[in-house]
Amino acid sequence: MAGNHGFSGVYEQGDQINYGRSSVANEDKHHTMNVEGYRPKDQNKTMNKMLDEDIQDEVAERYKHDPTYRATMHGNEPSRGAKADAEIQREEEELLRRKKEKTESMPGKKM
Repeated sequence: MAGNHGFSGVYEQGDQINYGRSSVANEDKHHTMNVEGYRPKDQNKTMNKMLDEDIQDEVAERYKHDPTYRATMHGNEPSRGAKADAEIQREEEELLRRKKEKTESMPGKKM
């Protein structure tokens, strides 16, 4: 017996989507929309939209901070320049972390 099972309102692109109350409440905390009062079909569409926005934000953030991510995202090997930039970035972060550790351990430092 092939085909979809359940209500047609909870299907989108062949996948069944059911969001629990806890996941709806969790997304409400991060977005300005309160979808708890929506009908189940509308609630699922809105939840999908909010989750897509979260994923797009994460990808955009990685594009900004990881020079090799764009190439690897498209299945390519990063260029030598991107690899060099990533190495420099890692070295600078390590240097800043060591500096911060030194200054935090200084006696008489005000917090």
